[in-house]
Amino acid sequence: MANILLADDDTLTLQMLQATLEDEHQVTAVADSSAALDLALTRPFDLVLLDVDMPGMSGYECCERIKAAPQGAQLPVMFLSALTGLEERLRGYSAGGEDYLTKPFDAEELLAKVRRVLQHNGRERELAQQLDEVMNAALASADMVGETGVVLDFQRAASSCATPDALALALLEAVQRFGFEACVRLCSLSATISRNQRGPASALESSLLDHLQSADASQRLHAVGPHAGFHWGKVLLFVRGLPLANPSAEREEAERIGRVRDNIALLMEGALQRLAAIDSAQAVRDLDQLSRLVQMTHQALADISARSQAQQLAVAHQCEHLNERLETSFLQLGLTSVQEDHLIELVRGHRESVLAELAQGQALDARLREISSQLRAQLKP
Repeated sequence: MANILLADDDTLTLQMLQATLEDEHQVTAVADSSAALDLALTRPFDLVLLDVDMPGMSGYECCERIKAAPQGAQLPVMFLSALTGLEERLRGYSAGGEDYLTKPFDAEELLAKVRRVLQHNGRERELAQQLDEVMNAALASADMVGETGVVLDFQRAASSCATPDALALALLEAVQRFGFEACVRLCSLSATISRNQRGPASALESSLLDHLQSADASQRLHAVGPHAGFHWGKVLLFVRGLPLANPSAEREEAERIGRVRDNIALLMEGALQRLAAIDSAQAVRDLDQLSRLVQMTHQALADISARSQAQQLAVAHQCEHLNERLETSFLQLGLTSVQEDHLIELVRGHRESVLAELAQGQALDARLREISSQLRAQLKP
């Protein structure tokens, strides 16, 4: 059972939130953001759900203050608001929020989002120590080899990536060595993946990547508030806190940011080329599998045809044998010649019908073998 803090100045909404969550979680409810901030920094909570529009301090500002404190840096925050536009979601993302719930809320959606955020945060806590070690190693390496070394290291790492997920992680680690957090989306033949440095992208990150993907593909760099979006077709990257233009920045900082953008563009080119290679390898594997299936089908059709021919000969033989037995039996039954002719004609008619059906089956087999042969010819290199 998780310990959840709710903050909303609307009494009815607060009561509805509490009633929805208290069956599964321990819930603490307050009516303003100041009280929420005090509790979040003094008591252990697993999740904070903040109304965006509250008197005094807004939910966004409250979240920023929670995240700025050491004891609240890893505490997940969800926002609740009637405003759902891109600007609002960007504000929530910039403030450090994990997800966004619209008013009026749906109880099932609320419970599902809470479960997802709690599970995601649990995984983050498990990986936090390992992530810190990787961060320290990556930053130390970046200091040694410099910015160009980061790009070269990524190219070497990307060349050994056999899956889109491995490539995405290598790209994110390279961006992280420049000192920025990011989320990425790779659209390969096998699947489309969206992730950050810790695992699958959050709901808010996925929505921002959706927005970037729907943007003008002819423009590769996109300013999204104080963040940067890189659109390289099948490779999309959203970098937090990387401005495309900052006139007020000092010259040295502006030059550094410019170099980072250029280097990330090189990373994107390398990632796109490697993704194309991964897709090509997958296409070759798919073609090889299809070729084997066609070969198996061709062999199966040949076997069916052989059995069909043997069956037709067996049926003809049985019919001849039946005729012979009938003629022998006529001597014992004492039938008239008219009756004998009628029986013989009846047997002959059924024999011809059975043989006609078998002939149709052979014609179908021949047609299927022809199609199989054409497929084999098309699949030959």
